[in-house]
Amino acid sequence: MKGIVLKKDKEQVLHHKHPWIFSGAIKVIDDNIPNGAIAPVMDHNKNILAWGYVNRLSDITVRILCFGEKPFTLDTLKQLIHKAIEKRLHNPLLANTNAYRLIHSEGDEIPGLIVDKYDAHLVFQSLTMGIDMLRNEIVQILADITHPESIFERSDHAGRFAEGIEKRSGQIFGVTPDEIIISENNLKFSVDVKNGQKTGFFLDQRENRKALIPYCAHKRMLNLFSYTGGFTIAAFKGGAYEVVSVDSSRQALDMLKKNLKLNHLNAGSIEVCTDAFEYVKHSTEKFDLLVIDPPAFAKSRKDIPSALRGYCDLHVHAFHLCRPGSLVFTFSCSRFISADDFQKILFISAEKSKRSIFILSKYHQPSDHPVNIFAPETEYLKGFLLYVE
Repeated sequence: MKGIVLKKDKEQVLHHKHPWIFSGAIKVIDDNIPNGAIAPVMDHNKNILAWGYVNRLSDITVRILCFGEKPFTLDTLKQLIHKAIEKRLHNPLLANTNAYRLIHSEGDEIPGLIVDKYDAHLVFQSLTMGIDMLRNEIVQILADITHPESIFERSDHAGRFAEGIEKRSGQIFGVTPDEIIISENNLKFSVDVKNGQKTGFFLDQRENRKALIPYCAHKRMLNLFSYTGGFTIAAFKGGAYEVVSVDSSRQALDMLKKNLKLNHLNAGSIEVCTDAFEYVKHSTEKFDLLVIDPPAFAKSRKDIPSALRGYCDLHVHAFHLCRPGSLVFTFSCSRFISADDFQKILFISAEKSKRSIFILSKYHQPSDHPVNIFAPETEYLKGFLLYVE
């Protein structure tokens, strides 16, 4: 049988249901299996242990779609998609929003596939060549199950280059409007799924925006990497009297202003279009509350050292802007930076800034971005609430 044969003793990863096979664990891949195709994964004795799609160009050479001898079929795909959607439909934590992640890659046992729901519209994102090969089937299944008004594709993630595939974006099904108004915990946001970051909005910070609200009354807040103002709107909802929002994108800050109007919040907002590193480095202002939510500094393992230096530099300067007794909500969204590493960087930053700092709480990605317990690497979002003396 054509397939992937693992080296002796390398099958343990499959016995533990980890969905990734790296090139170093593989003895041979049949030459007749094209990149992107689904094939059986076998131990060195040719016993079938799982089925996954292949890409020799990627460090993760095989991504598993199902475990056991039974082949992966279109029915298997339907079952996985249906199971993911059902989990969201019966999730009480999503009762106060009409925008959430419908399918979360390895967290829903479909590696490489992201589907986000914005009201009646879906945004499809393929991260891998294997999902590209299944694209038409996935779109049809989504249309049949969810009956969306539209499906828009945002397969423009930088990681596609490592897969040997080009970026792709455009309309797949129906007509997606240029602006979608979503609701989240009694707040409203304007979302541009066609041009915005990720699939248009940072859905993974929903619960953390809600967690911020009780800490904001009578506070002056600095929101670094504010994007379209999710944390800014939450802060005003919680009673902040002024929020300085810093982002390098004028377009994002213009959307922030629109979101303020949507929520009938006008006074007290200051938007600064500049690099957040430069802002904290040169600012002499003081704040009662800070939110630090940067993009992923480490997009691969080789980026880890420079990312850690970046986090440290950012926090050292940010801590200097804190009034005594202030609070800092800070996040890392890179899966290559562990929670322990992030906490160590905060420790080093506290030492360098000569501030006494205490951890009050920790935060994670929400329930619609589930973590595969067999693949702890899928827990990418880490957050801390800090008290700065």
